Amino acid sequence: MVIGPDPAVPPDPLVGAAAPLFASVAADAEVIDVDGVTSAQVRTLADAGFLGAWAPVAVGGGGAPPAVVRELVEQLSGASGALWFVATQHRSPTEVALATGNVELRDRWARPLASGAALGAVAFAHLRRPGPPSVRAERASSGWVVSGRLDWVTSWGLADVLLLMAETSDGQVVQSLVPATGRPGLEVTGRLALAAMGATSTVGVTLDQMPVADHEVARVLPKSEWSDRDAERTANASPASFGLARAVLARLAETSTRRGSAAGEDLAAALGERLVVLRRRAYELIDGTPAADALDERLRLRAEALDLAHRASVALVTAEAGRAMLLDSPAQRWAREALFHLVQAQTGALREALLTSWRPGPPG
Repeated sequence: MVIGPDPAVPPDPLVGAAAPLFASVAADAEVIDVDGVTSAQVRTLADAGFLGAWAPVAVGGGGAPPAVVRELVEQLSGASGALWFVATQHRSPTEVALATGNVELRDRWARPLASGAALGAVAFAHLRRPGPPSVRAERASSGWVVSGRLDWVTSWGLADVLLLMAETSDGQVVQSLVPATGRPGLEVTGRLALAAMGATSTVGVTLDQMPVADHEVARVLPKSEWSDRDAERTANASPASFGLARAVLARLAETSTRRGSAAGEDLAAALGERLVVLRRRAYELIDGTPAADALDERLRLRAEALDLAHRASVALVTAEAGRAMLLDSPAQRWAREALFHLVQAQTGALREALLTSWRPGPPG
């Protein structure tokens, strides 16, 4: 079951160039998973125009339409989840750099990020947690001081700039772009031992009255506004989940055919057909419906896409049997990546949608 691009993807040289590059990435994916993403691998993506494929041409980006960008994400996610995750973290800092009214900050970071000359990382998942702010910003004479704990900072040692967000006591979010290096008040507490995506140089960071100058602040906005936009963005099914499922189902079909498993072939075909339907509707909503509309349907589609990728990866492990447990097998890596997708950019609404969907029906 080889699932091709979404039919809405127009001809584009970036898609053609992606095939050999991502095939090379896929061949090295198990090595990347064990040894970690390197700066050279990130640079290869940047030089090919993939890091800023979506960004305007005027600032060094590729100007590719959304359908093309989604196809690139699907292909990269299927090739190497770790390299995809490093690359996907890059988009939010780039968007903030392009949109900021801080001219000095925009001049410093917008073009390097959009062109891929610089790599961005993010630290804002803590804003989704209920309760008191875990990362706090207090006004100082020439900027802000930030204190708290960043549990997850990906691409540390690879990234050039960090999009850091912190909350004020009066319900504002301070968005800043700070160099991703040591500074007073910032302590890296070590690389995290992760079951999946351990290759992404993800660390914990403690902030203790870390200064952030006004020239590093992109925007200060109400927390409610940030939360509304985040809810809209995270409700959509991710192309990365579809890309992972595409790669897994192709392998499941191949393995099942080689082993003469009619059940495996049938399952790969059935899941593939469902993937195509889910993807078409998810992308229709993204392209044709206002972002604030149909949130329940978007969440349902995202939950089902995540479940499909997870079931496909479990099926592949089953089909490949003991071979799937070796670290040089993509089956075990894809299974761990599918688990990671369940928690990446997870919101309370998505968590409830997934848990509700897994409740068994009445017996019989």
